[in-house]
Amino acid sequence: MKIKNILVALDLSELDITLIKYCSMLAKNYGTENVYFIHNVKKYEISNLFSEQLENINIEEIIEEELENSIGKYFNTDCNYELLVSDDAYTESLISYVANKYHTNLIIVGNKNTYKGSGSVSGKLLRMAKCNVLLIPKEANLNPENLMVATDFSSASLKAFHTASDMSSKQKSTLKALNVFKIPQLFFPYIKIDKAREKVEKHVDQQFEKLLQKTKNQQIETLKASAGEDSIPEKIRAIAEKNKTDILFVADKGHNNFTSLLVGSVTEELFTQDLHVPLWVVKRYITS
Repeated sequence: MKIKNILVALDLSELDITLIKYCSMLAKNYGTENVYFIHNVKKYEISNLFSEQLENINIEEIIEEELENSIGKYFNTDCNYELLVSDDAYTESLISYVANKYHTNLIIVGNKNTYKGSGSVSGKLLRMAKCNVLLIPKEANLNPENLMVATDFSSASLKAFHTASDMSSKQKSTLKALNVFKIPQLFFPYIKIDKAREKVEKHVDQQFEKLLQKTKNQQIETLKASAGEDSIPEKIRAIAEKNKTDILFVADKGHNNFTSLLVGSVTEELFTQDLHVPLWVVKRYITS
């Protein structure tokens, strides 16, 4: 797999350095040809109180110079790059538009969901993007060695599995495949929980066997777990963090796939929470 074009969203926060370094690592490994760094100024957020002081100052020029310095310092890959600074009311729409214009294969954004309200742009972007999206937290490992893919054995998650397997081969990283299942409560009065779990686990093992037959990567560890009282995203997050996962791969949607325009609830919940693991969302349908 080749990632020809990457788009990186910068916001002048401390996360920018991590995003630039991470993009540099990926561009080297995937033979990337073009990287587009983008920043949205959002002038409308500047209070009228400061309009006089800023009247003769070219904000875009100052921001562009600062970002160019950071990119020049931390982006050390031999490929083309371009910095785009814009002033748009809707950041997610701007990123989606630029990604489509330049036929981007991957959008990289920072995970700032620890701050109140900061995850909203990421959630909207996930729904609008037509290419893969990678959400990076500040503590991301720049040399990913432990990869994990969450699967529900749907055709969409199979694509995520292949993406993770490809990276595992490139990075010579370990890869774990995880399935988290939840037995509906309404079955409990009629079926003993132990028997229900045993039946589900047997089914999961059979599905894993079929899945592994579809890949050349034989060094894959399989994990299965019941969500119990947790939601499936909560359980996936807990297992990923417990296993010190460096990148968690998920499909944009699972079995409940009514339309390609909808993002799966499990993926969106993972995407908009305080996840301390990079989250790579693999889109099933990609429009060039």
